[in-house]
Amino acid sequence: MSLARKIVFIIALLVFLGAGSVLAHHYITGWMASKELSDLGNLEAGKDDLVTDKGIIDAKYVKLYKKNHDVIGWVKIDGTKIDYPVMQTPEDPEFYLRRNFKKEDKISGVPFLDKDSDIFAPTGNWLIYGHHMKDGTMFQNLLKYAEEDFYKEHPIIKFDTIYKGGQGEYQVVAAFYSQIYPEDEDVFKYYTYAGLTGAKQLDEYMAGVRSLALYDTGASVTEGEQLITLSTCSYHVPGKVGRFAVVAKRIK
Repeated sequence: MSLARKIVFIIALLVFLGAGSVLAHHYITGWMASKELSDLGNLEAGKDDLVTDKGIIDAKYVKLYKKNHDVIGWVKIDGTKIDYPVMQTPEDPEFYLRRNFKKEDKISGVPFLDKDSDIFAPTGNWLIYGHHMKDGTMFQNLLKYAEEDFYKEHPIIKFDTIYKGGQGEYQVVAAFYSQIYPEDEDVFKYYTYAGLTGAKQLDEYMAGVRSLALYDTGASVTEGEQLITLSTCSYHVPGKVGRFAVVAKRIK
């Protein structure tokens, strides 16, 4: 092998090894971030409920709350990697977009509740955001609901608020692709209904959701039924504005 070829080979090898190490670091970092959050779900339940100025925290979540007062709930979908705490910081809505549960910088972030959603009022729709991580963590598994067969096998989303009586199960109503639109564009924007209240807004929201639904679940929604909407990024449109969402209603 000539000297020139040896040099080219060595450079190519270094590039390959460098790319491989970056990819490995990405997946290891994502796995560790996901594991840190999932491990929080294994915290031993407290012995007693905790009375706070906002409400009574269920004993199951007292230790979690004491670790970080920003936590407001827990979301889980059996058969997926989605099993995470849910945060909310209305004064800084996207605080956990790139921070972990310990408030440290972390690209995967932590699922968080939209600032306009209120678990105490409550608003009729709780909008929860989570990253679409390439390693399959956070809300990446949410996109499996694009397939009707997956929905049929996983029709229930579990979401608990940490407060007494807030533990519940939600039946999937619809799954759909959407995107972030310019403010002046007159089109259904599901992400503007995080603070949904009243029958009129509910009808508007569900009409928009139905128009985008990928399949018919047969589930109807009436006023007074609590909704959750899980939202993540999707790459079906250019410009990082694509979104995928799943809407579910409380049944238990």
